[in-house]
Amino acid sequence: MSYVRGGPAASLNLDHALSARELDHLRSNLEAGIFRQRLQSAENLYQRNLAGHFGCVNALEFSHGGEYLASGGDDKRVLLWHVDQTLSNVGPEKPSAMYGEHASNIFCLGFDTQNKYVFSGGNDDLVIQHDLDTGKNLNYFSHEGPVYGLSVDRTSTNVFSVATEHGEILVYDLRAGKTDPLAIAKFRTPFNAVEFHPLNGNFLATANAKRGAQLWDLRHHTQALCQYNYITESPSCMSVRFNCNGSLLLTLHRRLPPILYSPSSSEPLCSFYHDEYFNSCTMKSCTFAGPQDELVVSGSDNFNMFIWRLDGVDLDKKNQWIDSQPVILTGHRSIVNQVRYNRQRCLLASSGVEKIIKFWSPFAQHGWEGALTEPSDTPYCTRALHRNASDHVSQDFSTRNMEEDQVMLAFFDTLVQRELETWNSASSTGNGTALQTASSDSSSGTSTEHSDSSTQSEEQSEVDTPNVSELSWLTHPNRIFYLIAKKRRALLELAVKGTGGQHRNVEQLLARLMGEQRQVATQARISEWLEETHRLFGDDELPTTSAEAAARERSRRESISQPSSRSPRKPPELRMSK
Repeated sequence: MSYVRGGPAASLNLDHALSARELDHLRSNLEAGIFRQRLQSAENLYQRNLAGHFGCVNALEFSHGGEYLASGGDDKRVLLWHVDQTLSNVGPEKPSAMYGEHASNIFCLGFDTQNKYVFSGGNDDLVIQHDLDTGKNLNYFSHEGPVYGLSVDRTSTNVFSVATEHGEILVYDLRAGKTDPLAIAKFRTPFNAVEFHPLNGNFLATANAKRGAQLWDLRHHTQALCQYNYITESPSCMSVRFNCNGSLLLTLHRRLPPILYSPSSSEPLCSFYHDEYFNSCTMKSCTFAGPQDELVVSGSDNFNMFIWRLDGVDLDKKNQWIDSQPVILTGHRSIVNQVRYNRQRCLLASSGVEKIIKFWSPFAQHGWEGALTEPSDTPYCTRALHRNASDHVSQDFSTRNMEEDQVMLAFFDTLVQRELETWNSASSTGNGTALQTASSDSSSGTSTEHSDSSTQSEEQSEVDTPNVSELSWLTHPNRIFYLIAKKRRALLELAVKGTGGQHRNVEQLLARLMGEQRQVATQARISEWLEETHRLFGDDELPTTSAEAAARERSRRESISQPSSRSPRKPPELRMSK
C-alpha cells in the first residue's frame, strides 16, 4: 500500500522537494564556510553609506531571512530598505517610507516572523504596527511612557513585547487585541531593552536601568527567573541579545564592554575588553555576528565599532577575561549606537548620531570603500572635535535635509567630553534611573544619562590613570581618546568587576596596558624623527645616527641665527595725528 497520495506524480514532486532541500542545505553550508573564512581573516571590512534619514538613526532591524532592513530615528519616520537592491544599486534609489509617522523620535523596531508587519516604538509612548505591503498603519498601542525596546516572538507571528521608560515589560498577543497586555514586570526604573528567546517564546531577557540584566519566564513571572551578575558600580543595562539558538546571552552595561553569559547561569562566561572602548553617553546595542555567532559587535563613544572573536572563550568556564585585539572599524563621524547583523548576506549595519546608515561587508563591491586584510590607515575620526556646544539643539525636519547636522555633531562631541571630564569615583556608581530623553524639538532622540558635573579635583585624581599625560600625544588621535585614556584605571576596574573580579590584578593589567602605550609612543616618536630628518637632509645625505642628525641640526640653526652683515632695518616711526 502506498502512503503517497496522488501516485507517481506526487512521488516525483516529493523527490524534487527533498532534492531541493538537500541542495539548499549544501548551498547554505557552502555560504557559511565562505563567510567564516572571510571573517576569520578580516582586519577590516568594506563599507558603504546609506542616506535617507533627516536626523539621528536610533533603530535598525533586519527582517527574518535578511531581505529587508528597517530603520527609524529622530525624523519620526520608519524607512524600509530592500537589501539586495541596495547592495546591487538596482531598483528605487531611495527606501520606502511607512505612511504613518510617530509624533516624536523612534527608538526601536521589530519584524514579525512572516515579514508581514514591522513594529516601531518611540518617544510618543506609542507602538505602531505597519503593513509591509501597503505601508499603512494597522494598529496603535499606547503606553504611559516612551517605548525604549521591542521584541517579536520568533516562535509566534502574533506575540511581541515592549520595554517602557515607565518601568514595564508588556507582552501583547494580536489575537487577543491591543487591550490588557500581560504585564511581566513593573519597576520604578526604566526598561531599556527586551529580547525573546529565539527558540522558546516562554522566556525573555530584559535590560533595566537599575536592576541590570534579567531572565523571565512568562508562565511564572512574579519574579525574575535569573538575575545576571549585578554590578553595583554600574547597574544600568542598556542592551540584551541572544545568539541564534539561544545558548548564549550578550549584555551591555553603561561604561562597561560587552559581557557574555550562558542564559541559565547568573555568572558571566567572559567580559570583552579593549582600552579604547567606551560607552556611557547614549543608549547602545550589541549583537552577535558570523555564520555561527562567533563574533561580538558593539559601537563606542569614540566613534568606532569593535568586533571581538569568541575563539578564546571556553564555554565551560566562568569569569574569563578576553582582551585579545578586536577588529576596529572606523568610518563613522560620531557616536555609534546601533549594530545589527544579516546572517544570510554576511552583512553588518550600524547607525547612531549621524543621519547615515553604514553597511559593512567582507566582500569588495563596486562603490564600496575599505579593505579586508589591512587595518584602516586612520583608526579614528579625522574631523575636528567641538568642545563647548550648546546644551539644547533644535531640529527642523521640514527641510528634508540629509546633509550632516554640524550642530548635532558638536552637541554629542561636547557631551562625551563632559561625561569623561566630570566622571569621578563618587559618581562611578552611576544613576541608571536618570535617563534624559530629549524631545524631537530639542537635542536628540538618542537617550542620554545624566552625569554629575560637580566634581572635585581630589575625587577626579582618584579615578584618573596616573602618568597618562606623559604619553606622547601621537597615541591619542583626539581629545576623546585622550580622556578615555585618563579614565583607563576606573574603566578597567569596572570591567574586572563585570566578570566577578576574581583572580585578576587590576594594577598588573594597567601596567601592561601602559607599557604597550609607551611602546606605541616610542615607535611614533621614531617615525616622527625619521620624517623630520628626511625633510631636513633629503635622501642622499641622511645621517646614520641620531647624534649626527642632532649635530647637523644644531649647526643649521646656528647658521640661521648668526647676524647678517647688513645693518638691521630701522623700524618706521609712528606719528600721532593731531
